[in-house]
Amino acid sequence: MRVKRVVARDIQEAMMKIKSELGDDAVILHTRYFKEGGFLGLFRKKYVEVTAAVDTISNEASKEHNLVSRGCLEKEQTNAENGVGSEFTEMKTMMQEMSSMIENFGQTQFSKTGQNLYNRLKKQGIEDKTAQKVVESTLEEYAKEPFQTADELNKKLFTNLLKPINKAKYVPAVEKFNRPKIRTFIGPTGVGKTTTIAKLAAIDAVIEKKKVAMITVDTYRIAAVEQLKTIGEIMNVPVKVIYTPENLKECLQKMLENDVIYIDTAGRSHKNTLQVNELKSYIDNANSDEIFLTLSSTIKYLDIKDILKTYKDLNISSLIFTKLDETSDYGSIYNVACDDRYSISYFTNGQNIPDDIEVAEPIKLVQMLMKEQ
Repeated sequence: MRVKRVVARDIQEAMMKIKSELGDDAVILHTRYFKEGGFLGLFRKKYVEVTAAVDTISNEASKEHNLVSRGCLEKEQTNAENGVGSEFTEMKTMMQEMSSMIENFGQTQFSKTGQNLYNRLKKQGIEDKTAQKVVESTLEEYAKEPFQTADELNKKLFTNLLKPINKAKYVPAVEKFNRPKIRTFIGPTGVGKTTTIAKLAAIDAVIEKKKVAMITVDTYRIAAVEQLKTIGEIMNVPVKVIYTPENLKECLQKMLENDVIYIDTAGRSHKNTLQVNELKSYIDNANSDEIFLTLSSTIKYLDIKDILKTYKDLNISSLIFTKLDETSDYGSIYNVACDDRYSISYFTNGQNIPDDIEVAEPIKLVQMLMKEQ
């Protein structure tokens, strides 16, 4: 029996070598994968080691060989058996290594520097796959130019965090000639829709000197109606209260002289299908140019995904994240920004009108993520 061990870049190459060395009758004893080379633990190349054996004497030749020199054959067989015994020992070791690999499956393996970056992103709530990809790209670029500082590493991390979310940049709807731009705001209860509308309406009416009107269909909360009316009086902006979808359509027809119309809707639980369907009837009658789904930055990412799934048929134009001043974890917002289905238009970070609102520039989000806690 002849035993052969080969090392190759992949299993196909290894099998070709085995076939070339031992022929088609070779039997694979074991296979082992390993990594080698690289720089500082990075860019290590993958290899495969295959051990195979073949009986080099056919039955007919074996008989003839036994007649000529049985002692030589027995010696060769003994050596082969010893070799196979050694291979079984290696196979046992390999199985132990595989068991260890299975136990550690799914755990991210980085150098100390990479692990620190990875832990930093995970602490912010960034999804695992995204965090791994960002760290891998950062380490790859960092390794090309050794002897760099921690600041340079952070710059590369910043750049790689920014790349996936640049596409999420908000582009406002184009204003139409001789027709007001209609902006409708939807979202769960308690996320700050009314205050957000007040901020944007104040910017349009007071700063931009546009003719603005506000409509509320949130008749479930008297406080919300009174809040919007008070704000309207301060800004000299008319506020209309609507009770049915049909009334909304009629009201809009009477407001065509305005430049912008803001529509405030009642908070709706994403788990209440009936309420969401009722909201849809209002939206169908509004013929909005923009529909903003308003979300609190304190909401968990899993809940945000559920909300987006529930509201997906409402033709959402963009997302607004409120209450950034109430959290220091921005990973949920970043996860949403990485999904190119929705842009993020505004961030709000307080109750002051109109100061505590800003356009949600992707670079601003990365700056918040990179801020040391």
